[in-house]
Amino acid sequence: MTVRRERNAEKSRQDILAAAERHFAEKGFYGARVDEIAADAAINKRMLYEYFGSKEMLYKQVLFTVYKRLEVEERKLIERQLTGVALIRNLISMYFDFLRDNESFVSILMWENLNQGRCLREMPEDDVERPTLRFIMMELRRGKESGLFRADLDEEQTAIDLITVCFANFSNRYTLSKLFGKPLTTPEMIEQRKYHTINLMLAYLCR
Repeated sequence: MTVRRERNAEKSRQDILAAAERHFAEKGFYGARVDEIAADAAINKRMLYEYFGSKEMLYKQVLFTVYKRLEVEERKLIERQLTGVALIRNLISMYFDFLRDNESFVSILMWENLNQGRCLREMPEDDVERPTLRFIMMELRRGKESGLFRADLDEEQTAIDLITVCFANFSNRYTLSKLFGKPLTTPEMIEQRKYHTINLMLAYLCR
């Protein structure tokens, strides 16, 4: 019976997290309502508070969850032991594919930035730290030292560039679609943007 209760509790917890991710992605921290999240998860609101303590703690757990989802994909890439140009190509491709398949990640990070990263700043460093970024900067430094990448390369700034140049394609996709008069959300257009972004970054990195 104990095992069954533990399984049911874990399922309820995951159902709440899934519902909370949907609501926070759509409405942000301040717009999402706990009673609506509980109803969406088909669980008693009292039970939601028992599992997560407060709306803010639930939101922080969702932030942790979506960040770890990306870190898992980054670690898979690193395990392939790619370096140089191959690493950059595959890194950008991975970011594009992840952002394409995780719309709630994009929306939640946009809401968090609108709130100046308040909840993210309050979370323990271990919950949001991505050691993979250190690896990326180390490989950029090695590429510079070997002569593959430009000698004046700033590894930290370039790591920021790699993230932001990919993210902007998804955070701005609807306004850019209107501005250019074509849907930038189609699979074909996302692949075109991925290809162009890879070439753009390699043109900068490789002199």
